[in-house]
Amino acid sequence: MPVSALAENLRVLLVLSDNTAPYQSFSRTFSQSLPAALHVSVLEHAEDFAVGTPQSDLIVTVGTKATVWVAAKTSTPILATMLPRNSYEELLSKHRRAKGMSAIYLDQPWDRQADFLHAVLPDRSRIGLLYSQGTHLDLSGLSKEISRNGSVLNLQLLNAPDALFSSLEALLDNNDVLFAIPDSVIYSSNNIRNILLTTYRHGVPLIGLSQSYVNAGALCAIFSTPEQIATQTSAAVLTFAQTHQLPDAQYPSSFTIAVNQEVARTLSVPLQSPETLRAQMDNAKRKMR
Repeated sequence: MPVSALAENLRVLLVLSDNTAPYQSFSRTFSQSLPAALHVSVLEHAEDFAVGTPQSDLIVTVGTKATVWVAAKTSTPILATMLPRNSYEELLSKHRRAKGMSAIYLDQPWDRQADFLHAVLPDRSRIGLLYSQGTHLDLSGLSKEISRNGSVLNLQLLNAPDALFSSLEALLDNNDVLFAIPDSVIYSSNNIRNILLTTYRHGVPLIGLSQSYVNAGALCAIFSTPEQIATQTSAAVLTFAQTHQLPDAQYPSSFTIAVNQEVARTLSVPLQSPETLRAQMDNAKRKMR
């Protein structure tokens, strides 16, 4: 049967963490990317999902909050999206639902980030990374990918929140770049402005996590938009309609590059356009094959 015909019989429930702009953008793109015959029910707040919620064949959760909430309340297959890989793996461990759950992560794979970093700053080989005790990331994997390009990842553990800026100063004194990771203890909304000011004083560029980081003063960032992840999710849903199997957990296939040329001029950093950086990353990938 055509995919569109199979999809007509699939009941999909989309559960958003909340109704703010990123989640609304995901919801809109997701629905538009599916056949018109496929009806998608949408809950705009995670708390709206309850045991009595109408039955569905597949639940797509958007964001960590929605995924945590729904996973605790149903045995229906779940495709979790727009959440970090470490959050998803912690959730799997807690609920032991590996066979009935999969994910499309929010974060970028380490090899892609390492290639991006090398394309942006090929002459800066000392990469500083500050992390807190609650960070559950494979930093050894990142270190391996960065070393592949001839650079060194220098890790600095933050032992206490009140030591943030003394630890940051020590890290910046000995490195050419500051690489941000999703660590809410360090990169909170309360800290980011002062972190950026500190990096400016040291003349060290910050590689951010999103467009908002670049807007705030990071040199650049590589990330996937809600629309890009939604498009990938809709394709996974159509595959599920055919196979009744969830895909393997995966990173975003599409990504966006954002740069801040004003920051580059301030720090005297030659910075290529997003299009040129993407081409350089593609060339590096082809050479590895």
